[in-house]
Amino acid sequence: MEIVKKELYNELDDAFNQVIDKIKEDGISLTDIYVSVKYDDLLLSIFDDSENVLFKGTVDGWDRFKEESDFEECITESLRNVLRNESLKKKFESLDVVAPFSVVFVNEDQEPIEDLITIDKDVIFLDDEFIKKMDKELDDFFEKLMSDVK
Repeated sequence: MEIVKKELYNELDDAFNQVIDKIKEDGISLTDIYVSVKYDDLLLSIFDDSENVLFKGTVDGWDRFKEESDFEECITESLRNVLRNESLKKKFESLDVVAPFSVVFVNEDQEPIEDLITIDKDVIFLDDEFIKKMDKELDDFFEKLMSDVK
């Protein structure tokens, strides 16, 4: 299963690197990038903020997860994992963007579902995983603290 996830990661990483190369080549200035997935065809589409197609292609790595009940969540998480990569973040930061710059997951009607990542050099954005981890650590600390009182 790890090999499958690694292949999926590489497919998505290649797609976003192609997008970054195209943006640099065309000299596009952006505020956001929009990512859409057609679930039946496993078609990944990435658009600029003027709805111009930057990338369109199938992601075969998602095929193995298609039958799972949380398939939409699997897609979102796999996109986030790729976008959290520091080298990819630095490439996005090197682009001509208007901050805060976001990569937004949208439905087929281009309506936002959720932000996958937001980059702003002046502001630090905390993602859900960080908050969940801190919440657990605080709960554990509180339990240890209160166990000494009992």
